[in-house]
Amino acid sequence: MGSLAAPVLAAAAAITTVGAARAVMMATPRRGGAAPSADAMVLVVPGGRAMAARVSRAGLPVGPGAFAAGVAGAMALVALVAWVALRRPEAPVAAALGVILAARALLAGADRRYLHRVAQQLPAVSQLMGGAVAAGLSLSQAIHRAARDTAEPLGPEIGRVAAELDLGARVDDALTRLSERLPDPDLSVLVTAILVQRRTGGDLARALRAMAVRLEERGRLAREIRGATAQARATAWMVAGLPLLGAALAESASPGMLARALGHGPGVAILAASVALQVVGIMLIRRIAAVRP
Repeated sequence: MGSLAAPVLAAAAAITTVGAARAVMMATPRRGGAAPSADAMVLVVPGGRAMAARVSRAGLPVGPGAFAAGVAGAMALVALVAWVALRRPEAPVAAALGVILAARALLAGADRRYLHRVAQQLPAVSQLMGGAVAAGLSLSQAIHRAARDTAEPLGPEIGRVAAELDLGARVDDALTRLSERLPDPDLSVLVTAILVQRRTGGDLARALRAMAVRLEERGRLAREIRGATAQARATAWMVAGLPLLGAALAESASPGMLARALGHGPGVAILAASVALQVVGIMLIRRIAAVRP
């Protein structure tokens, strides 16, 4: 059975890689067109819509279908390499799981950067909309002006709101959907302030300008906190990297040591426990150093 595992994994890797390459060529994003079939298949999978939204926000040069196919191909290739190197049945599974976690971390990091760029533009957008309303424009007209005068990434997102308004959507519903698409706390605060002001009445222009000042203060405070917690975040990366560096040094000093250590049950159990503790430690450090202005 063990002799058949490598050929089977090699065939699976080859097939999956070919499929991934084909998906990359066919499932690139198409603005204003119908969704490619690979992307449509991803949308019907549980959790596919959330993944597709993250891929879109991440600014990747491929669509969600191509991204999913690429992850599957990488899983097959890494599993094959792990089997050839360690000759343990647990190794391909652990390697494939590592690829999934790496892809998830890639999307999460790109998503955070995208939302951070959105948050940086919010004070200027709020000031722009407040000035437009003060000049006599309606909120809908102010949204159209903000969509036209705001750069990426927030400009196109506001443009989607403007397009919904042109199709007859209510302002409250369009802004609520914007807040749901972009789960940024500052954007939620701005949308909530606009909705409350519309329902209770009052000077919307003044409220928008005051919100711009508050959002700028929140951004400044967040930057200060990030600077103060930089050491903790660096520690998290060091905690993750030191064991890998130690394993590489040990293998270079004594070739085959890792294979011998992981060639029996206790070695695999110790590796699994150490990886789990590493993940828990990194998560705790990141939670402690999280910026919540």
